Amino acid sequence: MYEKPIVLPVEETAEGIYMASGQVNGDSSDTTDGALKCDSIYMKGVWQAPDYSDWAGGTRGYKQQFACLGCPANTDNGCGLLTHYIESGEAASYDVDNGNRKPTWEKKGYGPDDVVTDWAM
Repeated sequence: MYEKPIVLPVEETAEGIYMASGQVNGDSSDTTDGALKCDSIYMKGVWQAPDYSDWAGGTRGYKQQFACLGCPANTDNGCGLLTHYIESGEAASYDVDNGNRKPTWEKKGYGPDDVVTDWAM
């Protein structure tokens, strides 16, 4: 009997823990094990909220300031690939975003530690 995979995020790691694996016939996800993946080479599947706190005029890198902002899988409280979209069976809606599941700053070519100069994210 097939059991739907359960994804558990592990803080400060590049990978989650998969409780089950397998692919259902007709699954159109972009990985061989049936799990959708983060396309960011910097965020590596670890969701991070933007940091809008007061920073007293210093400098910040794009990852610290904007984090996952602009990623199609970003939600207000986590990565849609790892949260309620998986549980509701709606993660397949992200298939249209293959290769594009990354923050806006990364899509624009900025690195995580580049000093923020482009505020239009």
